[in-house]
Parts: sequence; structure tokens; C-alpha cells
Amino acid sequence: MIQPQRLHGTPANIARYYTVGDYYTKGGNEPSEWGGKLAADLGLSGAVDPKLLRDLLAGKVGDQQLGRHRADGEIQHHPGWDFAVNAPKSVSIMGLVAGDERVLAAHERAVNAAISYLEEQAQLRRRDEGKIVHETTGRILVARFTEHGSRELDPHLHTHLVVLNMTNHENGDPMASLESRVMYGEQRVAGQIYRNALAFGLREAGYEIDADPRSGLFEIRSVPKDLIDHFSKRAEAIEDHAREHGLVGQKAQRASFYATRKAKVKIGEAELSAQWHQRTGKRVETLQEIAALARGLEGEHPAPTERDASRAALFGLRQLETSEAVNNLGDILRTGLAAYVGEVRLDDIRPRIAAHEVLRKLLPTHDQTGDRVLTRGRTSRKSWRLELALTQHIALGLDDARPIATSDRLLAVLDGTSLNTQQQRALVETALTRDRVTAIHGVAGSGKSTLVRVLAEAAEPGTSLIALAPTSSAAAELGSKANIMSHTVASFVARGGQGITDRHVLVLDEAGQLGSRQAQRMLEISGTTGARLLFLGDEKQTGAIEQGKPFWLMRRLGLPTVELTQAVRQETKSIKAAVTAARAGNFAEALAKLDSVNTVDDNEKMAEQVVNAWIRLKPESRAGTNILVLDNATRLIVNSKIREALKNENGLAAEDSRFSILAPAGSTNIQKHMARFYGAGQVVRFERDIADLGIARHADYRVAGLGREVNGRQVVRFVDDQGRVIRWDPQTTKARHINVFNPEERDIAEGDRMQWRLVNRELGLRNAERGTAEKLDGPVATIRWDRDGRVQQVNLSEHRTWDHGYAETVYSAQSKTYPRVFVLAPVESPLVNAQNFYTAITRAAFGARLWTNNVKELIGKLERQSGEKTSSSEGLGRLKTDRVDAFSKRREGHLENLRAEQERDRNERRDRALERQLHYRDRSPRGAAEHLADGARNIAQVLDRFLAGILDHARAEWTAPKTGIDRESESPAHRPGPSHGPER
Repeated sequence: MIQPQRLHGTPANIARYYTVGDYYTKGGNEPSEWGGKLAADLGLSGAVDPKLLRDLLAGKVGDQQLGRHRADGEIQHHPGWDFAVNAPKSVSIMGLVAGDERVLAAHERAVNAAISYLEEQAQLRRRDEGKIVHETTGRILVARFTEHGSRELDPHLHTHLVVLNMTNHENGDPMASLESRVMYGEQRVAGQIYRNALAFGLREAGYEIDADPRSGLFEIRSVPKDLIDHFSKRAEAIEDHAREHGLVGQKAQRASFYATRKAKVKIGEAELSAQWHQRTGKRVETLQEIAALARGLEGEHPAPTERDASRAALFGLRQLETSEAVNNLGDILRTGLAAYVGEVRLDDIRPRIAAHEVLRKLLPTHDQTGDRVLTRGRTSRKSWRLELALTQHIALGLDDARPIATSDRLLAVLDGTSLNTQQQRALVETALTRDRVTAIHGVAGSGKSTLVRVLAEAAEPGTSLIALAPTSSAAAELGSKANIMSHTVASFVARGGQGITDRHVLVLDEAGQLGSRQAQRMLEISGTTGARLLFLGDEKQTGAIEQGKPFWLMRRLGLPTVELTQAVRQETKSIKAAVTAARAGNFAEALAKLDSVNTVDDNEKMAEQVVNAWIRLKPESRAGTNILVLDNATRLIVNSKIREALKNENGLAAEDSRFSILAPAGSTNIQKHMARFYGAGQVVRFERDIADLGIARHADYRVAGLGREVNGRQVVRFVDDQGRVIRWDPQTTKARHINVFNPEERDIAEGDRMQWRLVNRELGLRNAERGTAEKLDGPVATIRWDRDGRVQQVNLSEHRTWDHGYAETVYSAQSKTYPRVFVLAPVESPLVNAQNFYTAITRAAFGARLWTNNVKELIGKLERQSGEKTSSSEGLGRLKTDRVDAFSKRREGHLENLRAEQERDRNERRDRALERQLHYRDRSPRGAAEHLADGARNIAQVLDRFLAGILDHARAEWTAPKTGIDRESESPAHRPGPSHGPER
């Protein structure tokens, strides 16, 4: 891990801190050294001289004085930054307690790799015609200091990289102040480069490691876990403080770092080493045995193969592309390295990424997209082509459908509705258009579902509307309000449009939550079947979890869209004003219009205040007040505190029952196909039987560990409920059929609120469905569900995908309406952004209250971070080029061919449907003997056709003239034909 911080204090004090000693006297085994390309230019090498360091920190470089000249004559110069590189605790133990010098050497080499990468990011900043320009120099000066102890006097191998505030373009140029913005942004990448280099060096030295491919962290195998914990007092103190105060994330936990920092203690290195041996006791011998065993295996670790390096690089690309279309190059490298710790290093995978760029499979972006800082943005050609396909589908959908309703039917229906003028206009335009793919873009609470209900009433006889949405709760909500059938997008897409015709209207709600791949698949189904596709959404609300923002993008590419700008959900002037201001980006005004905004420094106390405010409500008000949080960690804290408060007021039964639940592990489809991402104790469920392994769908299979096949492929070892061990290769099963869970424990009592967290068809439950446990009889809970008041008995020892249902995430709450909401918005949460804030307050009909750490900081963050996803087309600057009008003009002939082919496919589809219908009509009940006889006749006919084909082929070969033409090249697979994809 690398922890950067800005240096503060006088140059003399900073120089003394690093060169003389801090909490113990520095010894000869703790080296200092100059590094960076500027060191050679300045003639610096070897140990760091304290006096010279002091002058450089002050900005004195030869005859040049760096800094800003103030009016009073004083020169202001910031001294620099400290990037602290920390070794894993087991590495510190083996290097410092066991005394293996090879471990210390591996650490120093790995630090070199991190410095080299950080140096590549070095920039200077200058003004050019009034504009600030950043230029990459790739040249820094580093004073590095390796230390061996922590403030708690634990063994702690770490190196301070003191980066001086200076850079230039080449040797001999005057120095300029260093721009560190990109270096800070790449700190996590440099940290992973260090860990991979260190782990690889340790394996070369004969050590085995245990790595986590999700985090990229590792420890040396066989070093006792309790000894690691024993020597981790500093980390334990930070974690305890962070947990106690509800601080989540690396940035938030810096407060814990300083709050738990002890005073310095002077102690000699020899005495410190003696203390470590005394604290280790007899296990010093164990450590020395581990080191001796490693020495015996030194040099046996093989170099990474081309295949290993390619897999790591490809994983970095694919894993990040599951959620974003554009990513920083550094993040691609970091993700690939983290999944293969100890197996590959930066120099192994970087050439593979570079090769993708040379072949134009990986494209550099130059325009801003989303709200992240993209210093070296990259998108794949595949992602861009996926977005370009949206343009093609929109073009093919123009003037390609019949109207949903006639003017007469619309007039008759409109007479009896309470739609406002804007809704009526939207209804008429949507119903009468001949465009197959259209959209209604409406602000949150603009009555889109009411409009759909009226559209269903006005539709021509024989027309069927189907409600779709990315989440089951949103699909069910629209289906219920509009009185039409509903499905999730995923389940609908899985059926491939079976039974859908041009008499169907597919109404896709919450289209802003749709990912690019799902959007393309829906467009394909619409094109193949001729069904109308109507997108409903609000691009200001929370976006997709998967890659892309197709609803936003399609509107800019030319999707025919009707706008609804008038909200009808909000019932009071204040909440209407807050929602309007938030949508316009005026967050200060939005916060001022909420019922209340409360500030609490401590996240734990923030949760307590929210719970206390909720508990003080009357029971009927509680039922109408939803608590919205941004992440699952906060949801768990709030749920726990509400249960505690309800217990105190006897709102829950006194006796708890404890059950094991299954919490979704959050594995991506890429991770589901890789055995290394399965951990011991996890539970896996399958949506399909795997007959050859004896795996039954919906049964629980506990991960016992990993193994390898004879061919070297890694597999997962399961244990089923009968104790049977199964070896399963994840690559043999489709990712959508795999569900991975982490088992956790929950207490439940009569009166508890519950939330179902996975669709359960057996129980008829949707994801995020909530209810109340009215009775507990052993493992059987009698639950009354909120949706329809249905009472159901559920065996909680069998059905385990539930949790407490008091607080709800903003993502889960989208599409729902509550009288009032309480919102938690801790500023340091990465999920605090404009989209989530807007979505949260728009759930309320009458009012909203908000809790945060700092109002000013919250407003600033909401203004900076929209929450918008990235787009390949936007990042590549192709929004104008790829619009429907420009694309249609450029690819006119191509589109005409596709339209003709599309019409042929639909006609064939209709003919097949008619044949099936006539076949089933003509069939009369038959006995088993007749059925078998028909089957035999069918088989005989197939064989006759097969044999006849062989004879025809043989005759053609005998009679064909010998022209030398290669018949293989004339096969359909080799003949040129029309392209069915987007522009190449």
C-alpha cells in the first residue's frame, strides 16, 4: 500500500525527521538513497545528506530558487510530498524478525518499480495564452528512506519516498514546480506495482504466498496468523477507531490514522530487535524454519509465460469494462496485476496492453466523459462498436411501425382521464408515431406510469403492452400501475423475444439504469420481431451498474423523444422546490428547501441521530418514512441500531432467533468464470442443473477450496449437503446461471422488518421486496408482505437470501414513492453524487430530511461529481459523427440492405408462427403407439434426406469438370456477403 501526504513544516524539521531519527535511532541497516532521473543530473547518489536535503526542500537548486515571490519579498515554496510504501506484515516479520536479508532486498527492488511508475506521471504546469497547460516531464528527484518500526514499535518495513517539488523536461533546463495531481491519482496503481514486484521477488526467493485477487493484497504463506495480528497493533488501532466512528474507505480512515497516532518513543535499533524476538518467543524458530525452507526452493519459481501475461492484461481490460466504457490506463494495469499477484509484474503485462493499442483494439480518449478524472482514458473498439450499434438500431426503427392507437380512440380515452396537458401531448405523440423505437424522458415523479396505463387503454384491439425494467421491483411497479404484464429485462432477454410479435409494445421503465449490452439486446429483439419499444426514464437519476449510459446516449444520437418536465409526485411546495433546484444543479438551494439538514462529524453518531429521529415518530409516520442510504455498509449499521432501539421500546419480541443468511458476493461475470475468485466458505447456487456433476439448480454448494486438473486448469471444490466433494470448472457454466454468496449471521424476532434480496420464483418474491415477520415458529417465519398484504410462511433455514428491511439503498428505492424520506449522505462516501442525491429526495411526496458531515463540503462534492457513467462515443468525441442523421447519410445503402433483410426475417418468423399454430390446431389426441410410430417415421425421413444428400454430393463430384477450383472456398462461410453489424 502507498499512502501519500503533503509535507508540512520547515525544510530543516522535515530533513531532520527523515535523516536523523523519529521514534527510534536509525541504524546502518536502514538505508537512505537518492533516486529519480533528476538525481543523476544533479550528481546525487548514495546516502541522503541532511544539509543538501534541507536546501532542496527549501527549493534551492544550484543558483536557482524555486517558489512564488510574494509582494513582501518572501519566497513561498512547497517542499514536496511523502509517498510511504508499506510492506505486508508477514514480509516485515520475515525480513526483520526472522532476519532474512533477501526479503529486505526484494522490498527495495519492488520500491524501485513503484518509483519508476510514479516518475512517469510527473508533470509541470504552465500558462499558455492565459490557459493552464499540464505537460508530462517524467522526471523527479526522490530521497528514499527505509525504516523498520512502527510507532507501536511493531516490526514494520516501509520506505518513505520524499518527492521534491521540482522537475524539468531535460537535463540542463531550469527547474519548475512539480504538478503532483496525476501522481496522486496513480498512487493505487503504483502500490499494486510494488506488491506484484515484491510477491514475485519473494516467490523467486522460495516463499509461497496467499493472495486475494480482488484486493491485490497478499501475505507470506505459513507465517502464523496470530503472530501477524500480534504485530499489527497500529493497524488494529486504526481499524477499531474507524469501525467505532463509522469511517468507510481509505480517505475517511486517514482521520483514524491521525487520531490514534501515539507520541514518539526513543529506542535503539538493537533494543527494538531484542523486543521483537522476546515478543515472538519460541516461534522465532518457526520463522527461521520457514526461511530455511524458502532458501531450499530459491530459484524454482518459473518466469511468467506469454499466456499468463496475456490473461492478466485481458482480465484488467474486461473486468473494468463490465462497469465502465472508458477507464484510466493505470486502472487497467492495476486490475490485471491485482488478479495475478506473484505471477506477473508490470513489465510482463504492459507490452500486451501496448499491443492492443497498436492494433487499435484499445483506443485513447481525448474528451471528458463521466465525472472521473481521466488522465489517460482508454476504451475498447468493442465498447465503441456496441454504442455505434445503438445508432444503427435507432435508424432502422424510424418509420418502421404502425401507430399504437388511432386518433378516435385517443380522443375517447382522453375525455375520461386526469392527465395534464404535457402528459396528454406525450401520450398522443407516442401513440401516433410510426417510429418503432421511441422514448419518454420525464423528470422523477412526472407520472410516466399513469401515462402508460392510459396508453394501454387506448391501444388498438389485439395490441399487448408489456412492462419491463432492469429491477424486478420497478417492473412490478409499472405493471401494477398500468395493469399490464411485467418482466425484468434480464428474464425477458434470456427468452430471446419468444412469442413477441409486431402487435406488442415493450415499455421499458427506469431506462437510465440500463447497461449498453442490455439496451442493444432489447433493440435487437424489437428489430427482429417488429415490436414497438418505448423507453421511459430520467437521465438525472441513478444510472446503470453495468457499462454504459445508453438512454443518455441514444437521446443524443437522435432517438425520437418526448419530454415530461412537470413533476406530479411531490405534494408540497418545499419538496417541489428542492427537487427542481437539485435537477438544475443548484444544490445549496435544494438543501435549503429540505425539511431539515443535520450535520454530524462522526458517521456512527450520524446513524444514531437518524435512528433516534425515526424512533420518535408515531407508528403510522414510521410506516410512511423510508430511510435511504448509499451503500450496504451504512444500511447494516442503520438496521442494527433500529433493531436495538425497537428492542428497548418493546417494539420487537424479546427473544431473538439466529439464522445464517446469504449476502450477494457482488461477483462480476468475468470473476464468476475464474476459480481464483472463489473463496473457502462461500456458497454457490446454480440456475440450471449440471447433470454430469450431479449439481441441482437452486441447491447450496459450499466452497471448500481450489484445486487443479491434470491440464493445470484451476477448479473449485464444492461440498454439498450430503458431504459429497465436487470439482467444478467455472468456465463450463454460463455466468448468468451462477450466483455467489457470502454466508453471514442475522438475528430476527417477531415484529422485525425484512427485505428479500434476490428474486425467488418458488416463493413468488421479487428482489428488494419488504415485509414484516409476524410470527416465528422454529425456522418458519410468517411474513406479511407490503406489496399486497399477502401472508406467507417461509422456512428461513432453506430460503436464506433475506436481510433486515429498515433502511434501503437509493438504487433499490428507485421507481418507488414514499410520503417522507430520511437520507444519510456522509461526504467521504464514494457514492455521494448528484444522481444519487436527486434520486433520494425525489422518492418523497411530502418532505425529506438529510444528515451529512459538512454541508459546504457536501455541496461542493455534489457540484463536482454528477455520478454520470462514461461513454466511448463521448470520450472519443464522436457524438456528432455518430448521430442518426450523419450515420444514415454515410451508410444509406447498408441500411437499405438491413431493412430488406429485417423484413424478410419478420415474414419468415410470422410464417413459422402460423405453421406452428395450424399444426397444433390439426393435431388430435393420439395414443402412445401412434406417437412412437410418428416418431419412427420422422427419424426415417431424416435419414432418407441425409443419405440422398450424400448421393447427390457424390454424383456432383463425379460429373464436375476438373477446373482446379477449390470448392471449399465457395462455401457460404467463405463467400462475401452483406455486413450485419454496425459500421466497420
